[in-house]
Amino acid sequence: MQMIPLRFLLLAGLGLALGALPAHSQPVPSAEELVERTLAYHDPGGAWAAGRHRFTLREERPGGRDRATVVTLEPGTGGFAFRSEREGRILEARLDDGGCTATIDGKADFSAELRDRYRLSCEGLAWLRAYYGFLLGLPMKLRDPGTRLGAVERTRFADQDVLALRVTYDAEVGSDVWYFYVDPATHALVGARFYHDEAAGDGEYLVFEGETAADGARWPRSRRWHSNADGEYLGADIIEHYERLR
Repeated sequence: MQMIPLRFLLLAGLGLALGALPAHSQPVPSAEELVERTLAYHDPGGAWAAGRHRFTLREERPGGRDRATVVTLEPGTGGFAFRSEREGRILEARLDDGGCTATIDGKADFSAELRDRYRLSCEGLAWLRAYYGFLLGLPMKLRDPGTRLGAVERTRFADQDVLALRVTYDAEVGSDVWYFYVDPATHALVGARFYHDEAAGDGEYLVFEGETAADGARWPRSRRWHSNADGEYLGADIIEHYERLR
């Protein structure tokens, strides 16, 4: 049997020891590394950018009735479709490069007051597309143009150790400051927080719970909203069903 030099045994032992270190003692990754790792966990095959996605949501609102909403997103083309039950009415709308269409209870003729209340103008639908596209598209949306990745640090969020990524945006994209919280062991996205004015401590935070898995992608199943100021529960968006449309 050939003798193995002692220095190789020592190096091998050191490598095993480093590999066995708990996540909290590993070096803090760069922002780019952290984004790559969380994308590899949630969307390793690039399903988000290439697909058409339909989400059936249950939207909880304190003191109100849960809302059933179906959202279809087409990130590659910008297409967006929306169906929701609001205050006893059925809203349906679509937005794409050809313009927008909307109905309330199957009728395209409705008042300007209802149009504005439910955001059924083309501008309002563009806002809804951005809102649902951002929340349902995380963490893939961290690759969008105009996103500025900042520092990564260790912190605590929702009673767990996390890596926190600070993100700001080009002025034409948005002015809020966001933090995205990633499990250091699995690199799953477990929450987010935004401030309109970070110094004032305003804004809200979201706790992500559970997963919905399909076609090799993992989506956070539940997003629960709370106030930064006092932790007040503001509502939840829960994925009841997901399918990738072919």
